[in-house]
Amino acid sequence: MKSFRSGRLEVKLRGSRAVFAGRLDDAVQLGDLAAQLPAGEVVIDTAGVTFVNSVGMREWIRLIRALRERGPITLEAVSEVLITQMNQISQFRGVKILSFYASYVCPSCGFESSQLIDAVAQAPTLHQMQVPKLPCPECRAAMELGDYPERYLSIFRERPGSGSDEPHD
Repeated sequence: MKSFRSGRLEVKLRGSRAVFAGRLDDAVQLGDLAAQLPAGEVVIDTAGVTFVNSVGMREWIRLIRALRERGPITLEAVSEVLITQMNQISQFRGVKILSFYASYVCPSCGFESSQLIDAVAQAPTLHQMQVPKLPCPECRAAMELGDYPERYLSIFRERPGSGSDEPHD
């Protein structure tokens, strides 16, 4: 496994898989990362990304563009801060997302947590701009999304004429 830092972001590479942890901010440079990954499908885990600003998002977009030219991109465990940013940018349509984190809150007891959503298993629900109901670990009542659905789910919205059951192809 190869590991390096770019600004405040730690990147671990193993074959065609990259794991990100830290901040996507004005200190990060992702331009050379695509060349360090083999051509073909790439999987990126961003569960550890804790902050994104506009410069970091620009670098993320540059990385996705460079990788897209070389093959399919699959994102897994997309962090909450990154999925909310990606939902605002149409260029991320077509990137396969296996799972992502979303903020949930329990209306009964007030418990809040970030939950991992399986985007493949929940594709029909996500297409309808809805999230799965999850049981609260404190009181077992059904938890709800802690923010507007569009902040997390616009990227999964089924586009007219797509005819696809895939959440984001």
